[in-house]
Amino acid sequence: KEEFVTCGGVKLSEIDANTMQSKLHKGLYFAGEIMDIDGITGGYNFQAAWTTGFIAGKHALTDSINP
Repeated sequence: KEEFVTCGGVKLSEIDANTMQSKLHKGLYFAGEIMDIDGITGGYNFQAAWTTGFIAGKHALTDSINP
């Protein structure tokens, strides 16, 4: 069985987990494998990408409408 592992990326301590917004640069949002989450690719990384993408998109839209 072949597996791929992802690692590295933006430190989680630099991201607000409630909004996925950068703590260092307002208006910059992160999702998926750009963040420093290590793991075997497959189901869990897809779920993390979908979930963080939803959260980031929701807050990016809200913040752009109500700055």
